[in-house]
Amino acid sequence: MEKLELQHHVSNLTIGDLKELIREVIREELENSFYIDAEGYLVFASEKAYADYLDKQMGKLPGEVRAYFIDEQGFKCRYSDFEPTTKKVEELSKIKTELTIEGEQVWKELRDLGVDV
Repeated sequence: MEKLELQHHVSNLTIGDLKELIREVIREELENSFYIDAEGYLVFASEKAYADYLDKQMGKLPGEVRAYFIDEQGFKCRYSDFEPTTKKVEELSKIKTELTIEGEQVWKELRDLGVDV
């Protein structure tokens, strides 16, 4: 639904339009809200707020942070520890560009050390 202009009269809205407008207002209001559940987890009303919070948790994996968000269907969701954070992506990119050793050289060095390969 396209955004309704503020100059429209309520009488021009269908019930569906009014329902969607109310949902949009509630979504905007809840965008950055959170609460603490009975188990001590931070519960975010939106994925964006959850992601912003995770970005501020320096060096911690999502599994190390006691937080989750509620998706549109009402399920508890959290990011996987296997999803690389921005910092981890940068680290991996740096590692990929570093000098690498050819496999044959590694095998030779292992053989020189007496390792049966």
